[in-house]
Amino acid sequence: MGLRKEVHSAKLNAEITSRGIELTYLDGRTVIYSREPEKVEKHIKCQPGKDIHLIIIENNTGKIMYIDELKTDHTILESTGVGKYLIPLKETIEVYAGVLARKEGHSIEIIADFDRVNGRIFVFQEDEFGERAHEII
Repeated sequence: MGLRKEVHSAKLNAEITSRGIELTYLDGRTVIYSREPEKVEKHIKCQPGKDIHLIIIENNTGKIMYIDELKTDHTILESTGVGKYLIPLKETIEVYAGVLARKEGHSIEIIADFDRVNGRIFVFQEDEFGERAHEII
């Protein structure tokens, strides 16, 4: 299984509706992120141990990336269009033009440079106990 392989995300159909953020995967399935996002300025430091889903939406297209996710095989991600980025400790990786991810300890920080990105940036943190949603502004 390719759990440690990075996968680049594909452009997906995306829409922000009253139900939430709707993304249509390459295989035709639709996922809805329905949690109301809390607005945060410029960056978010995610809680340790959470699955992190980063979504960028520009003009009804979106990209979704899993950050430091080691559960899903790369062939499944490639068939859906979901990207995966592994962040080395104390390094900063540009996961999308103008969007950086950095790991310190067990926390991941997502940083936005709105001089370089024109879309909306959403970060979802989830585990078996719940989900937190943020929009970086």
